[in-house]
Amino acid sequence: MRSLPRESWGSRGLAVVAWIFLLALVTGSGLYLGGARRSFAGPAFLVGAGLWIGLAFRAVEGWRSGRRVLGWIDLPIFLFLGYAAWATHRAPCEYFARVEWLWASVYGAVFLSVRHQLGGRRAVPWILGWFLAVAFVTELYGFIHFRVGVYPIGPVPILGWEMVPRPDYAARMSGTFGCPNHFGNYLVQATLVALTLMAWPSSPWPVRLVAGCSAVASSIGVAFSISRGSFLAWLAGCGLWLMRWLRRGPLNWAGRIVILLVVVGGVVGGVGLARSDEKIMERWEAMVGKQGEAWARLRGGDGDFRIELALNGIEIWKQSPWFGHGPGSFDLEHLRWPTWRNGTRAVFTHNDYVNTLCDYGAVGFFFVLLFWLTLLCFLWHRGKSREKDTPADLCTGLGWGVAGAMLVHALVDFNYHIPATAISSFLLLGIATTTVWSERGVSRAMAFNGALFLLAVGLAGVTAMQGWKTWAGWRSIPEKPAEAAKLSMEDLESAGVEADRWDNRSPVLAETLGDAYRLKLIESYFRPRETAPEAARLRKENEDRLSEGAILWYGKAEKRSPRDDVYYVRRASILDLQGKFSEAEVLYQMGLRNRPNGKFFSISYGNHLWRKGDLSGAQAQFEKAIAQPGLSRPGDGGEKDATAEAREMLAQVKEQVAKGGAVRQVKRFNPRED
Repeated sequence: MRSLPRESWGSRGLAVVAWIFLLALVTGSGLYLGGARRSFAGPAFLVGAGLWIGLAFRAVEGWRSGRRVLGWIDLPIFLFLGYAAWATHRAPCEYFARVEWLWASVYGAVFLSVRHQLGGRRAVPWILGWFLAVAFVTELYGFIHFRVGVYPIGPVPILGWEMVPRPDYAARMSGTFGCPNHFGNYLVQATLVALTLMAWPSSPWPVRLVAGCSAVASSIGVAFSISRGSFLAWLAGCGLWLMRWLRRGPLNWAGRIVILLVVVGGVVGGVGLARSDEKIMERWEAMVGKQGEAWARLRGGDGDFRIELALNGIEIWKQSPWFGHGPGSFDLEHLRWPTWRNGTRAVFTHNDYVNTLCDYGAVGFFFVLLFWLTLLCFLWHRGKSREKDTPADLCTGLGWGVAGAMLVHALVDFNYHIPATAISSFLLLGIATTTVWSERGVSRAMAFNGALFLLAVGLAGVTAMQGWKTWAGWRSIPEKPAEAAKLSMEDLESAGVEADRWDNRSPVLAETLGDAYRLKLIESYFRPRETAPEAARLRKENEDRLSEGAILWYGKAEKRSPRDDVYYVRRASILDLQGKFSEAEVLYQMGLRNRPNGKFFSISYGNHLWRKGDLSGAQAQFEKAIAQPGLSRPGDGGEKDATAEAREMLAQVKEQVAKGGAVRQVKRFNPRED
């Protein structure tokens, strides 16, 4: 029988490029706020397109050599991406759906590239070591800022990463991540990687020692994240990995007993240390209550707001059970949910299963389920067809551990909506399911490789086009409204034209521009009045121009995301400054009707009444806002918690009532969205 051609040097070179892209994604997302920033996302979309191009060339190489590249386990990736692309066009906001699809495309490219671009398993320890190094850096950063509430993350000017203050999670460690929950999940994956390296065949003892220390250090980081979901994920992932390794590893029965005793002792000791930590126990008791109350609180939905969000999400899903409401829709559908008494915006359900049902319906959920079922079947078959305690077998065990950790954590969080945790999990699952070149079959190679080539080229084109469009829109204006407001009128108008040219469907860009015009208007409005007629006329013209600009862009934001009620209420605040109180009243009432539990709407309406001179009505609205439960976001006090701002305004109204005044003259006239 004629032997098949070997893999070409050109194909190996392209695989090296693909791995440079992959490691760049892992590093950037792990070291900068979980990758959830525009400055990382824009380049990541283009890198994702590059990975798809690499897969297309891989298909060509398979065609040339007669080996099949595409496998059945890859099919759910393409089915989901195709379905999600269709669902994007029926979402309540095309922009949010588009960004979610772009990330899904990146994740799919990561998984398939790792599966098909790995030349041999000899490279696996180096790849896992790189991931561990990234995890070590982010955890080290957490220990440097141990139990510091707010600290800077960044900047890295050469990459365009700005300094971002970490939200105030107080005692909870989050390293270079913004959120302790996702930081904890990342370190759960790092623990599994460290265990795999420690057990890797023929590893020298210094490597095993370093890997063992890394496993302990990552576990400590999980504990200090005080993330209950990460605790559960650690138990599930490490438990699966350990049980499988004890069964298939090189130890005899005595060695297994010793390892079990060490692990049990470590877990018991860790629990004891956790119980002695005041901060950890405070968070735990805040959820479950005192002894005897835990299950009652959890069943009633009071133990954690995640339960209420999940229940709301299920009800929202029932409104469109088959196809869902579209990618990125839960946020917009939930804004107006009448029983959400907290009133605070919840972008995700904190449950990836429910979030998938809301956004993609039963059909999309089936494609996701199909991926996990084929993955688990693949791992089961791989375990049956490979010798014990080999590199392939250890990679399979890593896959079982990561799958267990991610599927458990998905019940209480949204790690598959955070780039760092999603990219790392697909990297590790790709390693677990990789098929090196010599293991590839030849059956139906031409058909499978042709299909992969066409799909990869198509996805590369769409990802590159939509990714560049989105990134160019982001770069057209400053990200923060306060920075955009510093531009001159001419530059701000030019930025608006540029933003519309690149992305005329983004409500975020329109909102930023509207806010920039509003901030400029506030600055002009509260300056001392000129006495000269000509100066007064010029000032009036400038304020009219700013008002028109703000109203224009808020109106565009409304059209681009019609279910977000914040935009027209902000537009109403501009109408107030113009003295168009009757027009503004209609918009405020609509906001209160659609979102009766939102502090932002009560405070904004209170400002409207205050400006009209209705001090008693304003006082009632501010008192209502203070009484509403709400959920304060971790952050820097009043700028994040609308309650503090409502109290400040209420005090000023009472003071004005005592003085007998009726006109408001304070600079902070419009609160941030709560």
